[in-house]
Amino acid sequence: MKIKQIIYFVLILSGALLMGYGGLYVAKEYALAGGIVVLMFGVYKASTSWKKSEPESKNV
Repeated sequence: MKIKQIIYFVLILSGALLMGYGGLYVAKEYALAGGIVVLMFGVYKASTSWKKSEPESKNV
């Protein structure tokens, strides 16, 4: 399952880079919009992949 986490990190990183440097290649507004979409998709997928750790119940 570590591959998915790496893919989500790459999505987040590429979204941030697109927002930062995308204005050099396309119009700045399109770069910001596309970067935000990619960034938020990566954040969403990463946050849904987190699993809640359930503490063991202690029978006393």
